[in-house]
Amino acid sequence: MFFLCITSVNADVVNENSNIITDDTNSSDIIINETKFSATTITTNTNNISNSNVTTTNKTSDSNKTLSIVVTSNKVVDYVKPASASRHSTKIKPTKLSQNSITLAASYLNRYVYVHGKLPKFVKISGYKFSIPEFLYLISKTIQYKKNKKNSNIPVKYNLKDPQNIRGTSIYGNISFSKFYKSVLEVIDYMNYYKVAPNYIDTSIGSMQYQTIVFIFSKVLARNEFPTKIDISIKCPNTITKSTPKYVRPGTKNPLNSRYTGGSLAKYLKSSKNCQSNSVYIKKMAKKITKGCNTKLAKAKAIYYWVRDNMDYTSYYNTRYGAKKAIANRKGNCVDLSHAIIALCRASKIPARYVHGRCKFVSGNWYGHVWVQIKVGKTWYVADASNNELNGFGVVNNWRSDKYYIHGRYSSLRF
Repeated sequence: MFFLCITSVNADVVNENSNIITDDTNSSDIIINETKFSATTITTNTNNISNSNVTTTNKTSDSNKTLSIVVTSNKVVDYVKPASASRHSTKIKPTKLSQNSITLAASYLNRYVYVHGKLPKFVKISGYKFSIPEFLYLISKTIQYKKNKKNSNIPVKYNLKDPQNIRGTSIYGNISFSKFYKSVLEVIDYMNYYKVAPNYIDTSIGSMQYQTIVFIFSKVLARNEFPTKIDISIKCPNTITKSTPKYVRPGTKNPLNSRYTGGSLAKYLKSSKNCQSNSVYIKKMAKKITKGCNTKLAKAKAIYYWVRDNMDYTSYYNTRYGAKKAIANRKGNCVDLSHAIIALCRASKIPARYVHGRCKFVSGNWYGHVWVQIKVGKTWYVADASNNELNGFGVVNNWRSDKYYIHGRYSSLRF
């Protein structure tokens, strides 16, 4: 019988002797043969270090294999310095990767987490950088292939997006490998359908948050053989779940965010019939929502996320409530949700406008749709609150950004 015990890293960890290379951009790299991990900085905040310990030990006998993990407050015990690194790179995008290369990457991702207390920004395999959502898909597929004794290479799926409403709970207890494997298949299905990493997955012992999914899946894959049972003790939040890795592949642009090219913004600050930004009620709501926000960007994000997370999407045509009633009722379709965002933005002296178009949604169906653009600095940021699981400020995942048509951008709507 083989057990895998996983304990959370609940402290920021620094190992001064680890193989870390610093460049002039203040980013750190850990490079192992063909695998490279990068973080935004080589230092971590030691103010929140707990007295927890982390140790990695392996005990083997004929009947039992166990893995225990302990983290001390200032180093990783039994951290093995990697072999000399290969720095070669390639511009060729691989279409498939070997299971061994992905498994090796999973092993060193775990090492990275023990040292830094967070996930890396990206993983580099065979000279090519993969975002963490892309890597999650690779390790999930590798677990699937290994479980089914399939030895072929793993197909690469590019342009998988970051989750936009990450959440989870503390997890204490154990799950069988069969139940764990069902979660692996759920992740694969979810990412194939939505092209986005999951915010969380439900298990019999709690909701496993996105960062924890990556950490646990990597740990299971990195073992020589799959366990029969997985014992998990992870407190949430912790240093891993507090940090969300972001990697934007060079040359990638979001076509839904537009550059401000000049011109008067007065019409995008005016009140209208269904955008009652001069309403005392809306002004009070805007002030309450943006309390503590010191920049226009912070205020714009606070408004967007309040509407997304506090107002329910309901399906009907055109305007039914307008901003004031929609906010009071805490619900609306894409038009009324847009009224709400724009009214709250304009009440906060932030220019915002409507965008009307026709979009291909993840279901494959085409629908007429209304969303918002909010101007901050030199950018009009997309803000679509019609899906609180997939969309975020400046990000849309419930419809395809390469399959849509714009009818127009407006300061007010006639419908």
